[in-house]
Amino acid sequence: MKNYVVILLGFFLAAPMLGCSKDDTSYPKAGIVYKSQGLVDESPSNLQASQKPDVQQLQDKLSSMSNDDLFQFALDCGNHGNCSEALTAYNKILETDKNYPGLYYYQGLLYRDMGMMDEAICAFQTAITQNPDSAEAHYNLGYAYRCKGLHNEAIPEYQKSLELISENKTKQKAYIHFNLGFSYFSNGMIDDAIGQFKNALAYKPKDKEIHQKLGIAYTAKGWTDKAKDEFTLYHEQDKPIKKIP
Repeated sequence: MKNYVVILLGFFLAAPMLGCSKDDTSYPKAGIVYKSQGLVDESPSNLQASQKPDVQQLQDKLSSMSNDDLFQFALDCGNHGNCSEALTAYNKILETDKNYPGLYYYQGLLYRDMGMMDEAICAFQTAITQNPDSAEAHYNLGYAYRCKGLHNEAIPEYQKSLELISENKTKQKAYIHFNLGFSYFSNGMIDDAIGQFKNALAYKPKDKEIHQKLGIAYTAKGWTDKAKDEFTLYHEQDKPIKKIP
């Protein structure tokens, strides 16, 4: 039975929709991007930087900006995939204000999208030190840990995020439960994973990916009938919708 679970775990980890690359746009969409207006579930559409301006020209431009203007410039660059310019702007702010509100959080998002997970983890940890009640920072720190395979570290961050996130953000709560279930499963905590996948389905009952992962977790427990039901729901989502005559 142990070997059987290991095989299933390998399949679970290899599933393409759960990749952690910077180009991951599958469910749950690169760990959910948190923009200035709050939590949203979309990733930057293109992380390939456009043609970069001359370094000296960029430095001259940034030197003439206030920190508030630098921060907005960095956000705009990040959202358009100009990662190098965004990092330069963030670092420019840090030269004069190492406690600029929100900077480390958004810097962490940028590092995460660039695939620089160690730097992202450091930035999110600093963001949490500055704002311990940020559900977004805890979630993204957990996701960065997950991308490095550090599920023991990811689990408490997801749990804290669930404690802090607003009750009305149902879609986001589904994502957090889903990712928490993934980390539980990856740690061999199958019962806990099943509970979290069920919690996610309570918010998104028609989500095929959640049904698929719940089916895999049921299979790991040897509950073949329950697994079959979940896989059926997963494949039903692939059926073409019949048009009403």
